[in-house]
Amino acid sequence: MRNDLLDLVQSLLSLIEEESALLGQPGGHRRIGELATAKGRVVAQLETRLAQYAREMPGWQDRLDPADRAALATASEALMEAARANAAVLARQISLSDELLAAIAQEAQRKTGATATAYGAGGLLWSTEQAAPIAINASL
Repeated sequence: MRNDLLDLVQSLLSLIEEESALLGQPGGHRRIGELATAKGRVVAQLETRLAQYAREMPGWQDRLDPADRAALATASEALMEAARANAAVLARQISLSDELLAAIAQEAQRKTGATATAYGAGGLLWSTEQAAPIAINASL
């Protein structure tokens, strides 16, 4: 088997595990952008290598040495498990961010009391809430 393929899978696994660990720590978000970029590069390399193998050696998976096949299968399973855990952590972080932003917007709306009143064609009066101006400083 090509060790480069196994190396790429293991590199991606390492990056995903590091990202998951950072997301669980306060202030760990500062390096997430770097990790996302690195993950994108490794995934692109992995996809390129797999496409190259499929093009140049059709059926290459069937010709793998049993030990190489087992190593690749083990690494792939570990990658899938890490990806599931990473997806759960990311979903939780996104949900927390959404809830926090919604609470901030609601409090800003309450404090500003920004509403607009309009008359309808039939003479009815109704009030609508205006979006509260919110600015987020990403360097906090």
